[in-house]
Amino acid sequence: NSKLLSIDLPNITSIPDNTFYNCISLESVNLPNVTSIGGSSFRLCVSLKTLDLPKFTKINGIYTFRDSNLLKTLILRSETICTLSNTDAFFNSPIAKGTGYIYVPDDLVESYKSATNWSTYADQIKAISEMGASA
Repeated sequence: NSKLLSIDLPNITSIPDNTFYNCISLESVNLPNVTSIGGSSFRLCVSLKTLDLPKFTKINGIYTFRDSNLLKTLILRSETICTLSNTDAFFNSPIAKGTGYIYVPDDLVESYKSATNWSTYADQIKAISEMGASA
């Protein structure tokens, strides 16, 4: 896991629990068709700064992005609100610490800010059109 630098899995639709756990060198991720990610899947991915998930609809489990110390930008492009099963998904990450952002479609910003579990990160949720200003 410590030598994995990038992921390019265009045909995968689901990432099970712990899949990329402790991939400390992982910097580049291409998962264009992934719709769900399990718990601790990107835990301790300390080199990952940005994650762009075009079709994403569900974060399952706990600690999905825990201790991903550089993850400052999560982009969720789906036109439906992604389900967040646990508020600890971003534990000890820049997003949880208030220095990272979750970018969503412009017309879903307010819905995300009030959605179950997402409301914990309301101050970190921004419109995709604002990415250049905050990222």
